[in-house]
Amino acid sequence: MKVLANLSDIPELIQEQVRYKNEIELLQKINKLIQDGSGKLQIVTDFDYTLTRHKLDNGKTVHTSFGMFRECPSIPQDYKEEDERLSSIYKPIEIDPQLSVEEKTKHMVQWYIAGNTLLKGLKFPRNELKEVAEKMGECYRLGVNALVMWCGARDVPVLVMSAGLGDAVRAALSAADLLQPHVKLVSNFLAMDENDIIVGMKGEVIHTYNKNETAIKNTEYYEMVKNRSNVILMGDNIGDSGMADGMDHCDTVLKIGYLQQNMDSNLQNYLNKFDIVLMNDPTLNIVNAIVKLIL
Repeated sequence: MKVLANLSDIPELIQEQVRYKNEIELLQKINKLIQDGSGKLQIVTDFDYTLTRHKLDNGKTVHTSFGMFRECPSIPQDYKEEDERLSSIYKPIEIDPQLSVEEKTKHMVQWYIAGNTLLKGLKFPRNELKEVAEKMGECYRLGVNALVMWCGARDVPVLVMSAGLGDAVRAALSAADLLQPHVKLVSNFLAMDENDIIVGMKGEVIHTYNKNETAIKNTEYYEMVKNRSNVILMGDNIGDSGMADGMDHCDTVLKIGYLQQNMDSNLQNYLNKFDIVLMNDPTLNIVNAIVKLIL
């Protein structure tokens, strides 16, 4: 395996939208991933605004997984209005660079409790998500399909860990032919009765600031990765940087953060949490360039 002498050996890293805090440490991590090869590697990634773009070239904001749910024909207007009101309260808190993770976590729990309460009692035919998901193809970052295919060819597990609506994420991944056997999804899934009435969410709620190893304990994915000590982690939120926390068997975690909002005020916070920060980058070029050297 070729060991990199410096970061300029990966041309994609030497671009205007790329930021990193510690060049020596970053080079060491990348070389460790390369030396250990694909047999020690796993990919852990967020979905909303990580595998998907934040905005399209025309400036239109991409739907989140909950946004996909709101687009379904059966969802009543009063739900949409109240959901939007909750988002207007809690989304600014989620991305506020001045608040601590502890303070944000308290508000995120409140948000999810309110959101779950709002869902209860809605009648929802699941097939509507499939129709919305089929329109999401252009919303993925350039290079997502290549990453998933490369990993599949070399048996590298990919975990999509989403604090969004798992039913929508699963539909979107399936529509894009990305839900391959080596791709696993951990998220929040709807609990429904025999009449397609939503009665809540299944299990413990996964929110932005508790997405970590506890969510995959006793799952098929954990069995797949218990001997894989290297992680490439991708996310767009500060909380995503902790998705590999608690994985005691992990040796090297290369964290890549996508920064797309409040860039000036958030950059330092992201650099404190991620090894690489990408500003307004609609691609997976950096990840794919590194993976090519490993695989």
